[in-house]
Amino acid sequence: MSLRNLSDQRLIEDTKMWNEKEELCTRQFLRHINEVNRRRLFCDDKTGSLFKYIRKNFNKSDSETSRRILAAKTLRHVPSADKALANKQVTLTNLAEVGSLVGDIKSNKKKNEILEKIKGKTQTQTRELVEEITGKKRATRSKSLCHSDGSIRIHLTLKGQTANDYQFLKEQLSNKGIYKPEELIGHTINLVAESIRKKIMGIGSRKTKVMTNSRTISAAIKKAVITRSGNKCENCRSKYNLHFDHIIPYSISKSSTIGNVRQLCSNCNARAAIMALSQEKMDLYINQG
Repeated sequence: MSLRNLSDQRLIEDTKMWNEKEELCTRQFLRHINEVNRRRLFCDDKTGSLFKYIRKNFNKSDSETSRRILAAKTLRHVPSADKALANKQVTLTNLAEVGSLVGDIKSNKKKNEILEKIKGKTQTQTRELVEEITGKKRATRSKSLCHSDGSIRIHLTLKGQTANDYQFLKEQLSNKGIYKPEELIGHTINLVAESIRKKIMGIGSRKTKVMTNSRTISAAIKKAVITRSGNKCENCRSKYNLHFDHIIPYSISKSSTIGNVRQLCSNCNARAAIMALSQEKMDLYINQG
């Protein structure tokens, strides 16, 4: 039926009905992504994070995805927030604004007090409340732009000790002919990156013997695994929060050979542990925050 043929009253009634269904669907969606996150099911999709999973599968923008993940986090930590959302006392945006805050609070009483304070508030009022509670202005992310030639343009603001350290390095490195900000930052990043690479590879470690029957993974095995993986998660190809993992748990295999060691990001590592040890057991370790 064409909407043009609906009476005025029927059109208004149907509009309200679809709005209520949309709100119900949103609440159900938040519940479902909470459970997907608890089980780390996005790792089976090889996306590596809940954010990437939602972006890939549900056609949401970055802001829409972040808002839903933070709102879902609030529902997880403050169960009464679901009822408040259903009763239109709070909005999805309200819940997203306090998402990061409630996760760090242990007291259920304080969490519920925050929920009461944001009822009926606008996004700006809720943000001001969060800043008042934390004593901090909302942090703004540094903006970056990737170019086709592989270069990255970054806009950032340095404050406090970081700003002082930057000035100190600028003065010291000027003696080496390094004056431009991009040269200074590039030189510093290169030094730090090289130091981290050596640490990952075990370069400089006194333990050079290859141990394959020890729970501790030797530097030589780590180096071989990194070469194989390209220093990326071997499931989702993420470059962040990487761990070395025994494919068959060491408690069973008693083996730390290259064939039984892999690199996984923290989420894929957690998913592997869930599959090996059970969801209930791993909830004690990975789903507390």
